Amino acid sequence: MAQRSYNIKDVYKEIFTINDYFEEETNGTLIVKNNYKSIHDYCGSWRDSRKDNCHNYIQLAICGFIYLLKTLKDMPGLEYDKLAEYAILWLIYKLDAAPNKCGIELNEFYTKYIEKNSYYNNIINGYDNMTYKDIINKKKELMNMNISEISKFNTLFYILFFSYYLSHVEYPYCVQFPLYPISFSNKFNELNEDSKNIEGSLYTQILSTLSNDYNNLINKFGNDESCDFPTISPVKTSLSSSIASKLIPGLSTFAIPAFLGISYKTIYKKTIKKSKEENETKYMIRRLTIIPGTIIMIDIC
Repeated sequence: MAQRSYNIKDVYKEIFTINDYFEEETNGTLIVKNNYKSIHDYCGSWRDSRKDNCHNYIQLAICGFIYLLKTLKDMPGLEYDKLAEYAILWLIYKLDAAPNKCGIELNEFYTKYIEKNSYYNNIINGYDNMTYKDIINKKKELMNMNISEISKFNTLFYILFFSYYLSHVEYPYCVQFPLYPISFSNKFNELNEDSKNIEGSLYTQILSTLSNDYNNLINKFGNDESCDFPTISPVKTSLSSSIASKLIPGLSTFAIPAFLGISYKTIYKKTIKKSKEENETKYMIRRLTIIPGTIIMIDIC
């Protein structure tokens, strides 16, 4: 597991915090918890009028997204691409958590609320002329994914930010939630076998991030005898069908045997044939074909 330069525990603490600010009940009632009314301060920030509270779930999701970007950008060692990845993963989780799923795709969200929004396009003081839109664009390809596809990771993401938060407040996590690590392991194994898990894909990148964060969580609870964290296998990847179809037909006749694990060895053996008319020297070619577990010998005169 690669060493990270940022404190992942603090990252997930902030994610848990903003996630706890608001929720929507099944009857559509919007709830902003009393301790977190300050989220409305961010509601004005994304409007041109710079005033008024949020009135629906998606407006609060926008404000929460802004809050998370602003908070994480000040975290030491957290590079812009990872910042964007965590913020977008939270946005996906929060949109999917609404009873009606908000009925919006990520690219539509980006176009409506980010692309032309003056707040996201303002220069952030002291950050190399970066804007929040620039930061988001470090992982803009995530915003182009189908939300039903990327929301497959929500179970893993929730378990991580909930678990890291409890580790932050030193709550007896393993005693109260012993099944969470097991649930993570089971879901991870399912996603690891998914056909979308293709080398170099966004799917694999996200799975790798969450896998690393889980293994780091194991280290944090490693000395707690009440904890039982199943180990998870490394992220599996496969070549895409398009890449495979390009590689295999393109193999030359010479290359195919090597691709299949077949090797050859050619032996030149000197033979001497004598006749009345002349002495003739020939070389017999002996070809050894070695297939795993089998040796075939062919003499070619």
